[in-house]
Amino acid sequence: MQVYFVAVGSFALWVGVWGYLNPGQIAVAIPWQVPPLHARFIASMYLSGLVLMIGGFVTLRHRNVIIALWMAAIWTGMLLVVSLLHLAEFDYSLNTVRFWFGAYIAFPVAGAALAMFYRPPASTLPLTEAPGWAVAWLTAQGILCGLLALALFLAPAAMGALWPWKIPALLAQIYSGPFLSFAFGNLYLARHPNLADWRIALASMLAFSLLVVLASLIHRSVFGTIGPAATLWFGGFALASVVQTHLCLLAFRKAPP
Repeated sequence: MQVYFVAVGSFALWVGVWGYLNPGQIAVAIPWQVPPLHARFIASMYLSGLVLMIGGFVTLRHRNVIIALWMAAIWTGMLLVVSLLHLAEFDYSLNTVRFWFGAYIAFPVAGAALAMFYRPPASTLPLTEAPGWAVAWLTAQGILCGLLALALFLAPAAMGALWPWKIPALLAQIYSGPFLSFAFGNLYLARHPNLADWRIALASMLAFSLLVVLASLIHRSVFGTIGPAATLWFGGFALASVVQTHLCLLAFRKAPP
């Protein structure tokens, strides 16, 4: 499992660093060149995945390992499906393309296999139950992320038109993978309201929302006049950042080490 977390985390770090710190050269890390805001949004997803993989590597709690494995398997599995639907978009002479397909075949299969065949022992650690409002928040956030993921995957052209900045159908469907993973993470946590089991997934989702807010502010001009879509974008991610910061503090402070 630690080998898996290192492998997936290394790839996430590679894409995240290139995309966020040098967005004009993101094609070094992924098979397509995209504009800077797109690159930083993609990098935000990958850096949040890096946080998840680091958490899976260092945790000693069995349920945290399961959460990290399933979220990674769903995320990478969706990217494989989307890639197979857009085979004509790839230049197969590029090393990045060959590495992309190799990684996104191996990562979901290995992650799902590890999660399915792992049988953790019964926990004897104390339960620190999460407050009801936190469970309700994660349930609502999980449902919203799931609906957004389905819309991006099934109706990419329509979602591209509604997005606060222009995105092609391929990117819309690529975005569906992380959002489906976040949907699973939120709903899984809501069903297991033990604060100690929330830390890794919460830290990952908080990293995503904070990085998206920062990237959006850096590229504020791309949004043009702030209309309903941009207002929902900035407001939604700002609210998610505030609530998830509070939840992370709650999980790390109240639950036992």
